[in-house]
This record gives sequence, C-alpha cells and structure tokens, in this order.
Amino acid sequence: MVRHMRLLAVCAAFVVAGSMSIRAQGTTLEDSLYTASLHRVMHFRVCLPASGSAGRTYPAILMLHGLGGNYRNWTDLTNIGGLALLDTVLVVTPDAGDSWYVDSFTDTAAKYESAIVRDLLPYVLSKYPADRRNLGIGGLSMGGYGALTIGLRHPDIFRFIGEMSGALFVPFGIPELNTFGRENLRPMLTCVFGADSLAWRTVAPERLAAAIDTARAPYIYMVSGIQDDLSIRVASHRSFADVLRARGIHYEYHETPGKHSWDYWAREIGPLLRRFRDLRIIR
Repeated sequence: MVRHMRLLAVCAAFVVAGSMSIRAQGTTLEDSLYTASLHRVMHFRVCLPASGSAGRTYPAILMLHGLGGNYRNWTDLTNIGGLALLDTVLVVTPDAGDSWYVDSFTDTAAKYESAIVRDLLPYVLSKYPADRRNLGIGGLSMGGYGALTIGLRHPDIFRFIGEMSGALFVPFGIPELNTFGRENLRPMLTCVFGADSLAWRTVAPERLAAAIDTARAPYIYMVSGIQDDLSIRVASHRSFADVLRARGIHYEYHETPGKHSWDYWAREIGPLLRRFRDLRIIR
C-alpha cells in the first residue's frame, strides 16, 4: 500500500443566485436550474447534513460522476447521503453527461466547467446552507479528472480536491488510447478536447499543477485502487504525486485494495469526506 501525505489547506470564496424546483427525499433533495453556459437545464442532487439551526452553514463539496454516469449515481450507489449527515458535510452531485467537465474545445454549447463554476455553484451558495469559505470538489474516474482540472483552475474558489480513480492521463493520452485498450473512446474524447495538443495543456492536470501558485493551491486528496483494470491509472497517479511533491503542494495519495468499481468508491468516499471535514480546522 502506498501512502504519500503532505498536510494543510487553503481558503476559498464565491457568491450569488438562481431559481429552483425541489423534491425532498429525506436528507437528499432533487433540484435543477437553467444554466446560461449550456443554454439548458442542469439536474443535480443535494445531500443535507441536517435540518440545522437558522444561520448555520456547512462545508460543501461537489461530487462529480464518471463516464457514462449521471447525477443520481452517488446517492443511489453509495451511502453518501448518510455520510453527509454523519460528517456534517453538504454534498452536491451535478449532472454533466460525458463532458469531462471542461468547456468543450469543439462545441460552444457544451461549456460544462463554466456551468459548474458560474451557474451551479452560485445557485447552491444562494439557496443552501453552504459555507463559501469551505468549498471542495471531488469525483471518480472522469469526475476525478474533472475535480482536478476545475479545482486547480479555480483555487480562489475551492480549497479541497478529492479525486478517486481519476483518468489523469487525459487528454494527453488520446494518441495512445489503443495502447490502453480504449481506442473506442477516441472519437468522444476528440470531440470534447479537439485534436490540437497545444490546447490540451490548459486542461492537463500535471500541467496545471506545475504552473499553479503553490501558496494558493487547494489541498489534494487522491485514492486509487491497486487492482484497477487500467494499469496506467495507478502509474499516472504516482507520476502526478511526484509533481505535487516537487512543487510543495499539500496532498495525500492512497493506493488501496480495490477495482474500478462502485464497491470501491462506496468504501472510499467516507475517508474522503472526513478528510475534507477535518481540514476545516487547519486552513
């Protein structure tokens, strides 16, 4: 088992508004909003830590789904709602299709990074008891990649990144997809990222980590399953951890037994949320 750790975190801030439609499901709410960035409605769920007292706010984390998934996955396939209640963390699970959480390089109507940062997050802050000083972003697989790119591109907003089994080799790995046995992903990835490798630099996690002001960098929590079906996933995490360590960015990386599966993510989401919660006291 590999565990790299560097401790401490940074602060965050953001603000503003929206309109809403809510259906209660215990401590989990179904919500949606029209996003100017996508010119359509985005659906999401919110896991509330408690009914709470008036005026109380909670650390809030956006948890992103993986490729082929949707905003219901986290609440349907894990106990994230119960963990949010137990750990007093507010969780938001947005829907983003197979967007890779970037503003598409080829489709001007598919601005998913903008939809999350400019549309969804201000709406959540205006309608839910989220502490704007304690915001995080996390995700699995495609969502792990998205959490890293959005978090590193917006360190003024997010103080924590929680990444699980992320596809950190995207987009620079597009030319070698056949080597990974994933040639079938090439058309979809090229549609999102385009064919220009110079443009990829703006959304490649290692490049973002290498360029960020370390004093402003979010705390990065990473976990990857040793038995992941794609061996490059573990190798790319180790390479990324080397970049973080060399730059002096505060992080921790865990390699634990498990595959690229919901059983694994359901087990590992608890430690991720607890780390996010506990870092409130050392920011």
